[in-house]
Amino acid sequence: MKRLILIFLTSALNFGSLFSQFPHTHSYHDDPGASERNRNIDVTHMRVEVSFIPKQNKVIGNVTHTFKMLQSNLDTLFLHAPGILINSVKLDGVKTDFYSNTEGLVVKNTESLRNMRKTTFEYLSEHTIEISYTATPQRGLYFIGWNLDTIEEPAHMSRRQIWTQGQGIDNRHWIPMIDDRSDKFTTETIITFDKRYQVLSNGELISTKENKKDGTKTWHYSLKKPHAGYLLMLAIDQYAIKKSKSKKGIEHQFWYYPEHPERLEPTSRYSEEILDFLADEIGVPYPWGSYSQVMVQDFLYGAMENTSATVLGDFFWIDQRAYLLNRNYVSVNAHEATHQWFGDYITGRKDNEQWLQESFATFYPGLVEGHLFSNDHEAWYFRNHMNSAIAAGRENSLPVRHSQSGSSRHYPKGASILYMLQHQIGRDNFRRGIQYYLNQYAFKTVETWDLQKAFIDATGINVDAFFDQWIHRGGEPKFKVRYFKNDQEIQFFVDQTHAQDAVVRHFEIPVDMAIYYKDGSVKRFTQNLKNTTETFKISSNGDIDFVLFDEGSFVLKEIDFPKTESEWLSQFQKATFMLDRYDALIALRNSAPEFKRAALIHAFTKEKFDFIRGEIASQLLSDSGVPIQIIKSITTDKQAQVRLAFTQNAPIVKSTESMFEHLLLD
Repeated sequence: MKRLILIFLTSALNFGSLFSQFPHTHSYHDDPGASERNRNIDVTHMRVEVSFIPKQNKVIGNVTHTFKMLQSNLDTLFLHAPGILINSVKLDGVKTDFYSNTEGLVVKNTESLRNMRKTTFEYLSEHTIEISYTATPQRGLYFIGWNLDTIEEPAHMSRRQIWTQGQGIDNRHWIPMIDDRSDKFTTETIITFDKRYQVLSNGELISTKENKKDGTKTWHYSLKKPHAGYLLMLAIDQYAIKKSKSKKGIEHQFWYYPEHPERLEPTSRYSEEILDFLADEIGVPYPWGSYSQVMVQDFLYGAMENTSATVLGDFFWIDQRAYLLNRNYVSVNAHEATHQWFGDYITGRKDNEQWLQESFATFYPGLVEGHLFSNDHEAWYFRNHMNSAIAAGRENSLPVRHSQSGSSRHYPKGASILYMLQHQIGRDNFRRGIQYYLNQYAFKTVETWDLQKAFIDATGINVDAFFDQWIHRGGEPKFKVRYFKNDQEIQFFVDQTHAQDAVVRHFEIPVDMAIYYKDGSVKRFTQNLKNTTETFKISSNGDIDFVLFDEGSFVLKEIDFPKTESEWLSQFQKATFMLDRYDALIALRNSAPEFKRAALIHAFTKEKFDFIRGEIASQLLSDSGVPIQIIKSITTDKQAQVRLAFTQNAPIVKSTESMFEHLLLD
């Protein structure tokens, strides 16, 4: 006994040192989503057989779960099945007693179980439970358009469809199941429906069979790698299917409405290239064989990353004009494709780990935009997400790793933090850490510590302090920056002015600084900020043109850094990064037109990114001294954002009437 006590105390001391070394173990907020429920079985396979009576919103189903015991002896077995009518239950092929409550199906260790001589419920022994049921779900599975006697476009503007949306815990409303993201299993779906329709589900289409007696057809799909139950999907409509293959050989299907084939290309544009880019950038091959995308009517969200088969709202079913006006599917397409790795391949095991899925699926589309379009598109993407994160931070200081922190933190703030981490440790090191993380936990569930540990295991870089202040704690830094030039040096004063408390502290951040001189030279250095108030000096000779704090805008922050009009104008003309030029342009909005006119006209021909050119056009249009040929060139510019600036800012006067008339045909 003494020896056992000694071992326990030694272990406790070791855990204590672990706690002090790794800040991830600290909890700064109460979070009901930080715990997992108990379960006594591990489901390894789910086979779902369903047919439908669509005008009655009815599912007729049979589901078989193969599972292993996680504890010795079976006392009570529970499956989620709210509102589902259970017809019969078989355990290892033998009918058994059961009862239902408001949450689901309960099988207890009754006399019928004890009399099953061939079955022993021992630890890790394998069993099956087969359930026959009928459901009329209000959630999880949706019947669209079946209450209309006839479907006529455009009178009804409706189709007849059946589709599912399982995240977060809605598949339980049409399948009796263990609807818990921490349990992953392989799946089969066998669907019988009207043969005039097409049916999509997860994985590989194993077979189809026409049933001549009743005019139906049976589709059999199989996914042979484990995934979470909320990712099971169905979509049924009279689709056309575009089949293609990416350059890396990934088979792709795009399921679309055949009535408007001209919309297929602008809607599905870049789909194959996005998958190839992600496979290369992430460093892990696409894990699910083929990849499908299917549009549905009245979808609840933008899209949903079901394993191997993304469902998207048909509001993305667009023509070429909508594509040009940035109403396209490209970014959402990249978001859902990223989820095939982050969310489907690896899955956050609890609600507070949601950021491990959504932040990555919001981060990588920024890199996709950089790959497809330009570095300026990538920078603009992350600037917009940083703005969204800062706006959320004004409401409360909940951290990214919290089940109730909301979409603005799980999506844009988390993505901004990953962008910042990539910049700090370098893109190659970031890739190596992510590749190691995914390979280490392939087809498993994860938590934040797994990601933290992966970076140090793969690269030797300890990111615990970074995660502590950006993921586990809340808030964002607010900087007040000033500098003064003496004969041989520049003295900087940097204060962090945000409110600090037990949860939100000062931030320790490396910040890229740049001093631009009037002779055209630039001095760059990285300053590690470690305190609420920092004062530092830099040797400097020559006349300063302007100074940048966080050159390129990689840090999630608010900043107070006043500059003269001349400094802003020089920054607009000379800064290396587009965002630094854009910030200066915004600061010049209220400057006198004659002060900035020549610089704006020059930049309008020099700049390439459409949003900065749109802002330049807006400011030129408010200047009555701008030559008419410049105004005309705005109305015929190849970038839609620039032409749009004319419609929003130009005065309707005699000299512009013909230009507005021209744009009516745009």
